[in-house]
Amino acid sequence: MAWQGPGADQRLQLGSVGRFRHRPPIARDRSARARRNRRRAPPASPPHPAGLTNGVSPFYAPSVVPHQIGPWEISSVIGRGGIGVVYRAVHRNSRQLAALKLLGPAPLVDPRAARRLAREFEVLQRLDHPNVIRVYEAGVHEGYSYLAMELVEGLDLRAFLSPMLDDPRTVRPPSAEASLLSASGSFSGPGELGADAIRALATMMEEPETAPEGLHPPLPIERHRSDNPPPRQPLSPELAAALNRPRRMQRLSVALHQVLSGLDYIHVNQLVHRDLKPSNIMVDDDRMARLMDFGLVKRDDETEPLTGSGRVVGTYRYMSPEQAQGHLVDARSDLYSLGVILYELLSAAPPFTASDPGALWQQILHQQAPPLSSLNPAVDPALAAVAEKCLAKDPEARFESAAEILGVLGHR
Repeated sequence: MAWQGPGADQRLQLGSVGRFRHRPPIARDRSARARRNRRRAPPASPPHPAGLTNGVSPFYAPSVVPHQIGPWEISSVIGRGGIGVVYRAVHRNSRQLAALKLLGPAPLVDPRAARRLAREFEVLQRLDHPNVIRVYEAGVHEGYSYLAMELVEGLDLRAFLSPMLDDPRTVRPPSAEASLLSASGSFSGPGELGADAIRALATMMEEPETAPEGLHPPLPIERHRSDNPPPRQPLSPELAAALNRPRRMQRLSVALHQVLSGLDYIHVNQLVHRDLKPSNIMVDDDRMARLMDFGLVKRDDETEPLTGSGRVVGTYRYMSPEQAQGHLVDARSDLYSLGVILYELLSAAPPFTASDPGALWQQILHQQAPPLSSLNPAVDPALAAVAEKCLAKDPEARFESAAEILGVLGHR
């Protein structure tokens, strides 16, 4: 019988001895090599957890993630942070759960990202506040830099405040808001139930990803493109009613108080978060909010940013004008970002909606956001006033501190 190639099974066996009478030399060599490799190989590992490498850039995470990093056993992906990919992990001895932020292997990681991870650990290990994420340990394992932190089981702020959590059948986004759903699919219509319907509305204000290694400010564009944006239409009565529902507003009030408490704490410790947005605020099953992802945190006395010359870091849609221009920032920059978040939660859309980065940059620098009452006529006037003051272009016109906002709002 003619041999048809290394993959063809054209071997003739002699009874029980298991030897092959006819086998081409290449096949014999490969079989012998396979036997040697089997003798040397360690016991087989279980299949790697599904999804660990989906959508992960090799610049921040390896294409193949180890099963274990230090004492932590990796089980699945949680998400992507400002400077790394975050995995669900468990300590092999104590069985304590953790969120493990991972960079590596070393040849693929920009040194600035590793320095940021080290700084994030050094900053967070000194903090102790119920509304700020806690860290456990950090280190390097076989070229992988890692940070183990508290695992928060719950929802991010946007999902926690989705009006559909109260009554999904009452929300009917009008066409003015429909374009904001394009990243996650279309809203199927009134009365739709189920997780997909909730996710569609919860991601209506989805922000772009953080740019961890810095962006050059967009090139200037013609001013008339941002000076005269299309007029924003008021929310549909159904969506406005859902946003203003008392149960949702109570959740918003409690969460906002906790976020402000956490912000005030880090600002008193002379820190600026620089990447505050809904996905970096988690609310656990006990309705306790925590500030997350301090990968871009900056100390007030820090004079040399860990970015390239002429670059800015963060998420454009939430950046203050001074941060978007690469200027030095202080606590009031975080308060601007909080104003963007609060504006979205009260109007179902960010204050500036340009999809082009250059146009968005110009809007942030030069355009005034529409008054919240023009979009949501029944909006809470005190919360609207706080959001609009936080969005002032000039830091001097904003609140001085998160504590001042807490004082204005009182015990709501």
